[in-house]
Amino acid sequence: MKPRRIHITAVGSPARGELQRLTAGLELSPTKQRGKAEKSFDTEIRQLAALASEAVGPNYRITINADLLTAEEDDRNAGRNDDEARAAEIQSLLADDDVTALVTLRGGAWFVRLLDRIDFSVLEKRKRPLHIFGFSEMTPLVNIAGQYRQAIGLYDLGPGFLYAGVKRHVQMNIERYARGIELSADQHEAFAAGWALARFRAGMADFFRDVVSIVEGLGCSRVPKGRLLAGRLPARSTIRIVGGNLSLTLPMMGTPYAPAFDTTGKWLALEEVNESPEQCDRMIAGLKHNGLLERAEGIILGDFHSSKDGAFVPAVVRMLKYHLPASRKTPIVQIDNFGHIWPIAPLPMHRDVILRHTPASGEVRIEIPWDEWTEKGLRPET
Repeated sequence: MKPRRIHITAVGSPARGELQRLTAGLELSPTKQRGKAEKSFDTEIRQLAALASEAVGPNYRITINADLLTAEEDDRNAGRNDDEARAAEIQSLLADDDVTALVTLRGGAWFVRLLDRIDFSVLEKRKRPLHIFGFSEMTPLVNIAGQYRQAIGLYDLGPGFLYAGVKRHVQMNIERYARGIELSADQHEAFAAGWALARFRAGMADFFRDVVSIVEGLGCSRVPKGRLLAGRLPARSTIRIVGGNLSLTLPMMGTPYAPAFDTTGKWLALEEVNESPEQCDRMIAGLKHNGLLERAEGIILGDFHSSKDGAFVPAVVRMLKYHLPASRKTPIVQIDNFGHIWPIAPLPMHRDVILRHTPASGEVRIEIPWDEWTEKGLRPET
């Protein structure tokens, strides 16, 4: 049987920096990255293809749209100038039954404006499931596509984030990773950068091994878990989740894509990076005014942090207690490995999952029935 396709693309921001980390052995400055604009990136693309191919094994073949990964980005000049090509890429992948997984290498920016160029209804004609991996700017993609029976929209790691996520994680746990090495405060970032870069290739391979395991219904090495922060939960409940990045969820309100984020009978998952607490409060208020908080069965919080304010999940909890309807006593759960953080665990959108709660400790864990979303489990309805 012909190997099924796992396709790697970058339809938000391009992924030049991520490609360079596969081969450069150092963190390039923005100036050096711009200086590489004339380079073909052939070596990096081959490295990515070889690494991913080895990780997924002989039953799958890796395809990559090199032009989209290496496109130019100018945030002072409308970001990217390849909207037609990016929309066509997504359109063709949604319609192609040969594609078993779509991996967006990173999030970034510039994708939301493409939505009206994509006909998501082609997913109704798929005979085989398509697993879509993406986070951050890909929030609309995984939620909109995830409404369709044959599309499994996973709010999960864009593997290019492995560098930034691991670097921050090491900085936050510097004593554990330094293992007795004496470092001054101004050496922490350089140490964390070196550690993250050394782990980048292995982390990328681990991710693609997880992709295959998920596609085959065998599960994922990364499991969403955390604790109950407010409200009450039974020991076991079946829930469905919508949402993702807060600043990508709010712009969907009042658009044709708002139903993909409707919280009626669902839990709303939220995370954010590099927005201040006051900006987050403003966006949460926007969700309230659109009825999402009132209709939500529960709230899942991921990581909230910015370079200026650090981590501020407790502030978001206080905001939610202010904005949530007092009569509902909506439960609030924090998932430690959800958001712009490492490690990240996948959250499926619009799919039944099991939320387990241990009352004595307050711990929660989300169990995902991966085997129900394989080609066998999602045979076309007759």
